[in-house]
Amino acid sequence: MARRLIGLDIGTNAVRVAEIEAGDQPRVITFGQVALPPDVMREGEVVDAAAVTAAIQRLWKELGLGRADVRVGIASPRVLVRTFELQAMPDSDLEGALRLQAQDLIPIPLDDAVLDFQVIETSSEGLGGSDADTDESGAKGAATSRVLLAAAHKDMVSSLVGAVSAAGLRVSAVDLVPLALIRSIGSRMESDSDEVSGGAEAIVSVGGGVTIVAVHEAGVPRFVRILGVAGRSLTDAISRDLAITVDEAETLKRQGSGATPDLAQRAASAMDRPLADLVEQVRGSLDYYRTQPDSARLMRISLTGGGSLTPGLPDRLGNVLGLPVELAEPRSHFAIGDIGFPQSQLPALDPFLPAPVGLALGGLATGKRINLLGAEGRAALDRAKFLRAGAAVAAVLVLLLGGLWWLRKSSAASERDKVAAIEESNRNLTSRIAALSDAAEMQSQIDVLRANTSTLVATDISWARMLQEIARTIPSDSWLTAFTGTSIFGLTSAGAEAPVQSVAGSAAGGNATFTVMGLDFPSVSAWIQRISTIPSFTDLWVPTATKGSSTTTATDPTSSSTVTSGGRPLVSYSSDAVITAAAQSDRLALLDRETR
Repeated sequence: MARRLIGLDIGTNAVRVAEIEAGDQPRVITFGQVALPPDVMREGEVVDAAAVTAAIQRLWKELGLGRADVRVGIASPRVLVRTFELQAMPDSDLEGALRLQAQDLIPIPLDDAVLDFQVIETSSEGLGGSDADTDESGAKGAATSRVLLAAAHKDMVSSLVGAVSAAGLRVSAVDLVPLALIRSIGSRMESDSDEVSGGAEAIVSVGGGVTIVAVHEAGVPRFVRILGVAGRSLTDAISRDLAITVDEAETLKRQGSGATPDLAQRAASAMDRPLADLVEQVRGSLDYYRTQPDSARLMRISLTGGGSLTPGLPDRLGNVLGLPVELAEPRSHFAIGDIGFPQSQLPALDPFLPAPVGLALGGLATGKRINLLGAEGRAALDRAKFLRAGAAVAAVLVLLLGGLWWLRKSSAASERDKVAAIEESNRNLTSRIAALSDAAEMQSQIDVLRANTSTLVATDISWARMLQEIARTIPSDSWLTAFTGTSIFGLTSAGAEAPVQSVAGSAAGGNATFTVMGLDFPSVSAWIQRISTIPSFTDLWVPTATKGSSTTTATDPTSSSTVTSGGRPLVSYSSDAVITAAAQSDRLALLDRETR
């Protein structure tokens, strides 16, 4: 019997499901979608769990699907994806190494994050290596692995899984929608020269609440970014400017030139600014990819998602990016069975098939794959299996106990042998207890280490949380190119030493200096207004602001990568602020809870 897998994509405007049948070529045997009310999902995150659950239940009932394991997709600007190189090692060792380095790689506190990784490439000579990659003795360098690390906030994942589980379904995996798109519609690029290897393809999926930019080479992920601007911003602009409902605005957006000339012109004018912002953010993301070391040449853009139907979007993207932009054709990658749609309507499904089908395809892959379900979710999934195994063990124990009773009744000699065996076991346990007699001394050493650790972290600033606050608050038209922070715990404004306070009232402080680039001088005002709302800063001001040339080079401080922006002059400015007590780290409180 052919294996069947189900992928569930919960978007901003609709819930979509695809069931595939494995084989030489995967075949879609079920597909359906139901609309979601407005504001149930926002930027890929569940806002109204009950409404999402109701939509899933309705979809399952309409399609006649039974209860089964489903692979759910997640895509939000708060989902972080990083690729980097490490020395090759087994997955068990790699997981430990990543957890030690994770806080330096992602701006999310580890207690609040769900992490997972996947090795996407391994080379015995180092990735991108050559004959020059040798040491002085001429030996080849150590084997390296390129690792894809994904992280998401626990609350976001638990809300998504909870809404699906409440519909009576078992979530087997929480997959990344960008990776699902690569599986379902990613194409191998062929070079126009025999001397140059094939280049990379960028998949741009414009949904209702998020836009996904995923770059891959022959199915191997190279770059992923999830943007918070998408088709809904275009619809909202039309609704606001023309004073019509959101549904009417969505219909008018899709009609384009098919509407009356006056309405079409007014809708195009209303969409112009948010559409330009969307195209600019996609361009900026791909420009950032192009600046990465060893990045392959981009050959084309594959456009998908409901927002890809926006009139003029492919041409506008192509003109800005200087690359051919083609609407994705998922039906050339997998077969479509009898899914209840006439053949003439199948092309209209092309923008909506890739995500749920790609999620289902993730279940066919062998080896380790990204799964943000987390340990608690996996435990819930395995609970039924555990209970069945427990019942079998209980049956075995009953048989064993019955056998022991029969042996005791039938032979006193056997009983003496068993007593002797128990006594031998007790002697072994006594010996092991004696070997652990120095545990008290070890506990004393641990207490000393904890006390020293408490002293170290009592005056610690949470720089990771501070950078996370900046990343969430910074205006979309500004880039942070440098940040310097100085901690001055326990000092008065005159620099005299102040008495040490308790943890709850510790005097935290310091100074912060930012170097920022913006699109224009209004960006400076937006910077001051937005960053001033962060509790970790006060007395924010901008001493200087200078408008630069039409070509500006910026450095992303989180990855030390250089981004070159051309075509418009940017404003560069510095900003100073005082670090408040709100910036103090919670490491001491966490340490106290762990030692209780």
